[in-house]
Amino acid sequence: MDSTVLFLPELILIASILAIPAIYIATGSTKSYSICSNISLFVSLLLVILFWYYPDDVSFDKSSSSYTIYDHFVINDFSQLFKVIFLISALAVSFISSSYFKEDEPHQAEYYVLLLSSTLGMLITASANDFLTIFVGIELSAFSSYGLVAFRKTSDKSTEAGAKYLLIGAFSSALTLYGISLLYALTGSVTFEGVNAFLTGLENGVIDGDFNELVFISSLFIIAGLGFKIAVVPFHAWAPDVYEGAPTPVTALLAAASKAMGFVALLKVFIFTLEPFADEWKLVFGIIALISMTIGNLAALSQKDIGRMLAYSSIAQAGYILIAFPALTQDAVSGAIAHTMVHAFMKGGAFIVVAGVGSAGLGYNLSSFKGLAKRSQLLALAMTVCLLSLVGLPPLAGFISKFLLFYGVLQAGVAGETWIIALVVAGVLNSALSLYYYLKVIRFMYLYDPEDSGDVEFPTSIRYTSLLVILFLVLILPLFYQDLYSLCEDASRELFA
Repeated sequence: MDSTVLFLPELILIASILAIPAIYIATGSTKSYSICSNISLFVSLLLVILFWYYPDDVSFDKSSSSYTIYDHFVINDFSQLFKVIFLISALAVSFISSSYFKEDEPHQAEYYVLLLSSTLGMLITASANDFLTIFVGIELSAFSSYGLVAFRKTSDKSTEAGAKYLLIGAFSSALTLYGISLLYALTGSVTFEGVNAFLTGLENGVIDGDFNELVFISSLFIIAGLGFKIAVVPFHAWAPDVYEGAPTPVTALLAAASKAMGFVALLKVFIFTLEPFADEWKLVFGIIALISMTIGNLAALSQKDIGRMLAYSSIAQAGYILIAFPALTQDAVSGAIAHTMVHAFMKGGAFIVVAGVGSAGLGYNLSSFKGLAKRSQLLALAMTVCLLSLVGLPPLAGFISKFLLFYGVLQAGVAGETWIIALVVAGVLNSALSLYYYLKVIRFMYLYDPEDSGDVEFPTSIRYTSLLVILFLVLILPLFYQDLYSLCEDASRELFA
């Protein structure tokens, strides 16, 4: 079958990106933008799943593990798993956006174009097979996100957040591109396999020359640039302001899908490409992970704005995921992939509830959640499930993903470098610390009366999406955790192949 068929999910998004402006000119109907976006994302999701589970009939021979297209793109278990995460996250954001924004909100056509463009960049990143393609994918998603963050021009916070995000994003992109250019100058290749082959030969002494310092410097620039994308310490300063200032559906996309995209790039670059020199970075990643989880949780304790609190929580969660990098075993990476996936649904679900509270006119401070259970049991339950899952309490999905992550890293520590065990202990202690500020939100929702006794109406789309989040985190993932881990194992196997 023609390999172009494998591009159908991306091509559908491109077609919708072109169609929405035409719909705007023809009808001017805000409902039609949302419908077009929802349909294109849903169909793309179905095609990704179809290509993944029925490879013999539709796309590629599963026995060959992966399918490379024009040497620039690869379709395998790793790429398909994350494409599903990206598309589900984007579909949820698109679905709630029609209720979040008022019908007379200007520039809604542009909003959905940027949303689809950002998602397209994520799909390209998931399938990228060389440095230039992954850079293009990241930048397409990032440039679209800058516009999404600054979407509400009448809001000073949104404009300020967009400007900060643009400046920090441009700086991180420059670092990444400079690191890639140094690697290309050294190796003469931009493909992951080509760079890995050169570095392996250099490490084994097959290739003569003292290039270790140049490899270290280029790796430093690339990892620092990607560190900004996932918002780990010390590259985290932008996250609280952007999460607070952006429209809440956009924040949900950043916290769920964009952060996962950053980890996709980091996993591909560090494990699949820079693996011959990985030992030099284990301690660095360990320190960054420890500082990120600790500073993230400590800073979250004193936050009054729910967006800023969840932003610092995301920094801490990134620290948990990073402890897999010093371990560098398939079990640890499988756990990291599992927690990245579950985190996307936990944090995305939490921000969907925040969007519901904000769209009802209640505000975004912690006090806005007082008495939420008396106004909407469904939203309060969804928020409770998401927050307790972020802590990692059983039997929720967050417990399963954290257990897989910590156990995989612990095994690597017992079998090899024992200092890695300290990272697991730090992760457990920080998880216990995070319980304080999560319980504060839950206490406000259930033990306080609403500050305003007036009637409040929450958007139907947000209530339905919250119900799906509850079912996913409480029933589907915990009941099918073995299947979840099997998917993550297959995905990590592609990185170590």
